[in-house]
Amino acid sequence: MKAIPVPVRERILKLYDQGQSTREIAASFGYCVAAVRRVRQHFQTLGTLEPQTHRCGRKTLLTESRKARLLGLLARQPDATLAELGARFERPTSTMDRWLRRLGWSCKKTLPAARLVFVDESGAHTQMTRRYGAVRSASAWSVPCRRGIIRQPRRSPLCG
Repeated sequence: MKAIPVPVRERILKLYDQGQSTREIAASFGYCVAAVRRVRQHFQTLGTLEPQTHRCGRKTLLTESRKARLLGLLARQPDATLAELGARFERPTSTMDRWLRRLGWSCKKTLPAARLVFVDESGAHTQMTRRYGAVRSASAWSVPCRRGIIRQPRRSPLCG
């Protein structure tokens, strides 16, 4: 059902001020008695004639402070897993995944070592290096390791 327009709400309050009853006002405008009564109650409690916006449903848990904290954690440790992020926020991994997606990040899963490109080719070792991380959607990622930086290319003929 559509909300009663603000000009009609103003006229309803003027008729209340003139001493008309709720039934008379409702009959003159073609609204039910309860709707006219709620207009007056709404004005008395909130002090405005604007209709209420839709305020139903569950509120998001990703507040501005949590958003800033999450972005800071991702800047310091881009290779953190969902479980590690969830442990820091005391939230399940599904919540962390939802928050990352809402911020435009995606969680990259484990990559095979054959697809990794080593910038420092002086003997990099893949056994001790993480092969996953969280990045902005549709972008490549890099992970610092002991002997250089491991990067995931978008598409390279050398990587297959």
